[in-house]
Amino acid sequence: MWDTENGEDEYDEINLVRPGFNSGWMQVMGPMSRNFNKTNEDLVTLNGSFYADPVFSWKNPIGITDIEFTKLGAELANNIVVGDINNGNLYYFKVNNSRTGMELPGGLGSTSNGLADLVADDDKESSLNTFGTNFGRITDIETGPDGLLYVLSYEDGKIFRISPII
Repeated sequence: MWDTENGEDEYDEINLVRPGFNSGWMQVMGPMSRNFNKTNEDLVTLNGSFYADPVFSWKNPIGITDIEFTKLGAELANNIVVGDINNGNLYYFKVNNSRTGMELPGGLGSTSNGLADLVADDDKESSLNTFGTNFGRITDIETGPDGLLYVLSYEDGKIFRISPII
């Protein structure tokens, strides 16, 4: 199971949820390595529970609202589309072969690690996975019985239908 989680003021996340998973919310936002002076000992633990870093996160909050596995065309099928309410963007992520992580675009040049650290640190890095823009305040994404993607824009009161490029 996959889920999305919004940080209080930074690090919105995509997580892979397994039995016993503890995302650390609200003590840990984003990867543990970016939470200075925090360790697994700071988290509530139950028998069999474990902390795991997000599969992906945004340092600056985008307000993730939904995650959907798409059936949209052969190239995009069985991969993830995520929507946000802050920017009105859709983001696309190709799931790896073991379905435990993502295949992310490479670096942005010699001064940046790009998404190798599994975090979009700024708009430039976030744009590497941007699939569509100008949807308003996205609140829901669903795959219809026709296999197309439907995006609900709360503020605009619109439903967008997305079909594969033919």
